Amino acid sequence: MNPINTKPYALPSNATWLITGCSSGIGRAIAELIASKPTQRLIATARKPADLSYLPDGNANILKLALDVTSAASVDAAFTAAAEHFGKDFHLDVVVNNAGYSLSGDTESATEEEMHQEMETLFFGTVRVTTRAIAVMRQDKTDDGVHRGGIVFNISSLAGIVGLPGHSFYHAGKFAVEGWSESVAREMHPDWNVNFCIVEPSGVKTNFEGHSKAHTAPHPAYQDPSMPARRLEFYVNAGIKAGGGGLLIEPSALAETLFMIAARGEKVPLRLPLGATAWKMIKGKVEGLLGELEVVKEISGMGKDL
Repeated sequence: MNPINTKPYALPSNATWLITGCSSGIGRAIAELIASKPTQRLIATARKPADLSYLPDGNANILKLALDVTSAASVDAAFTAAAEHFGKDFHLDVVVNNAGYSLSGDTESATEEEMHQEMETLFFGTVRVTTRAIAVMRQDKTDDGVHRGGIVFNISSLAGIVGLPGHSFYHAGKFAVEGWSESVAREMHPDWNVNFCIVEPSGVKTNFEGHSKAHTAPHPAYQDPSMPARRLEFYVNAGIKAGGGGLLIEPSALAETLFMIAARGEKVPLRLPLGATAWKMIKGKVEGLLGELEVVKEISGMGKDL
């Protein structure tokens, strides 16, 4: 099996960051952090450029672009505009695929449009941006012929490892990002120095309850309070009312962590759970899988010793 992220990564002093979904939340926090670094360069994107007004104008190191990750033409146009803006000095060192929204609700009530749009945004949007980024990163070399490389941070979630009731299509999108990212990471030649990091935060203090969260229509068969999705909703809402919001990660802390991973001069981890809740629940999921393996060991081996 081809190894992943085999070498320590050194973030260039003039690194260029491309971040999707910068209108609010995680994307905005990362964009604000990079914009505060005088020598780092930023390509901040959002579907509506007006949502990027919090970033300063007139700074040659900051480029604000319209980008709809569900449109291949929009992705192509953004990369073309970035190359034109920075000219012969265009490098792409760090990409953060953050654009997305949560679709929750009863799976049976999801429309074809709702389920396809969720996958287009979470999964295919990540694919479109990442494949364009790889093409730039793997060909970029320093004057002495060494591959400059880069890092692709794909923002997954605890939801990319652990499936919970009432969010099946959000889980599907994040699970897809996880598997696809691991596979593509194994396709990279070690000399290219292209690194992948799948970021798996638990709850983050964002406006997911605003324009970043969509709901399917309620389905009458699932409305009884004893149904798993309704019980989960009850416990989550009760926890928030009781002050459990303190368990949520601040977007600024997440941004600082990603910058630290990029700048610390060490190997990039393939997976990065963030938050105590994410770490504990992912560990529990892995331990549970080991137990399930033992239960079916004899069947799996089909009469052979394992």
